[in-house]
Amino acid sequence: MKNLMLRPLIAVAAIFSACTLTANEPAIVKIVNNSGSKIYFQPESDLNYTEIKNTDTVINIDESPVYYRLMDSDGKFYPVFITPNSETFINVSDKGVAITGTNEKENAFMRKNPYVGRGKDNMKTYSKEWVEYNDKEIARLDSLIDNSGLNPEFASIHKLYNRYILLNQKLGGVTLSKVFSKDGEKIEIDNNFYDFLNTLSFDDEKVLSTPKWFDVIDKTIESKEARNLIKISNDDYMSIYAKEIGNEKIRSHYLVKLLAKTLKYNYLTDFERQLPKIRPLITDAKALEKLPALEKEYAQKVKESENVAPGIAMPDFVCKDVNGKEYRFSDLKGDYVIIDFWFTGCVPCRAEMPYFYEIAKDFDGKGVKFLSLSVDTGDVLYGRWEKMMRNKPETPGLLSVNLPDGFNSPLLKTLNIKGVPRIMLIDREGKIVESYAKRPSDPKLRQQLQQLTQTY
Repeated sequence: MKNLMLRPLIAVAAIFSACTLTANEPAIVKIVNNSGSKIYFQPESDLNYTEIKNTDTVINIDESPVYYRLMDSDGKFYPVFITPNSETFINVSDKGVAITGTNEKENAFMRKNPYVGRGKDNMKTYSKEWVEYNDKEIARLDSLIDNSGLNPEFASIHKLYNRYILLNQKLGGVTLSKVFSKDGEKIEIDNNFYDFLNTLSFDDEKVLSTPKWFDVIDKTIESKEARNLIKISNDDYMSIYAKEIGNEKIRSHYLVKLLAKTLKYNYLTDFERQLPKIRPLITDAKALEKLPALEKEYAQKVKESENVAPGIAMPDFVCKDVNGKEYRFSDLKGDYVIIDFWFTGCVPCRAEMPYFYEIAKDFDGKGVKFLSLSVDTGDVLYGRWEKMMRNKPETPGLLSVNLPDGFNSPLLKTLNIKGVPRIMLIDREGKIVESYAKRPSDPKLRQQLQQLTQTY
């Protein structure tokens, strides 16, 4: 796209100009693309997008206010803000992008005043200095918003938007930084870094218009759970999570999204066990409308997972350690077995590894075996795995092995494994307890193993 000046922002937003949260008419977005290149129009809250070719495109948006972004093929994007009953006109040419219509002033403000959630050069991310800098930056932007003369409704929501960018980064960024840090580089955070968890509350319905609202609430509650600030319970965790949200509407939409997340990770036992308990807590009409589709998806997933349902015998297989020594899975019978399917190029897999090693060490000699099963194949990937295994320290209770043929192995085809990480829990007789067990970073996995082995 020639000379298309799209500033690479961290998605900036959309909220009302002269509308309220309850307006019902669809918003209309008209896009003219004369740039000669493909562009994309995407809600900031998910991965769905509309490809805008070299034609005029009209898009109707039912749920608003909402944050969108216009993206080019190089990944640069331009913030667009959509509100109920609004009209937005976007003209893309080789000279740039022009956005006019109902929210023209809001869009101009967001483009001029983005919040990117970074520190100054040479400032250690997540340090006390970094936190103070970003708090000041949020306060500076608050002042600009207050003095902008824009719609008060937009002002209040956009303040939340900026805060949720920062919160999302603080809640998830430390773990990712550890994954991507250079070998030997230590990520240090202040002792009081997570004190903000004690002061967060979720009672302002306007947060539902911010793209990161679910991520922030979910990570907040999970962080509290991991730090024993709330009760840990496999049986009732969704009900416990719900108590952390004061606003009834936010709680309703959070629980529906949590159920959707449960299905995404194929925690089918959780869905079946938890839904009857939390259904009375889902009171918002729009949230309730989404339940039938989730129940239909659950039924379909149960049908698709019949061959790996609880009680089905785990197929036997052979794997090898870094020295070529063969192990047969059936030889592990007599203990519970946790299998972690992963490969070296998987970022979420690497993020879980420290937790996997820790829990393996803690349950060593307590009736649980831990199998770190790499599916790396080919000279490059297998070479990376081999190097990792030779450099990592020994972990009691953990067997690190590689599965020949990786994703093309008969085992993964039988188990319907098309992506990793995938955690499986097998009982002492070699039968499946959980085909999709909790990840090692989730304290509920530890609790489940404690209950199964009666170790407290």
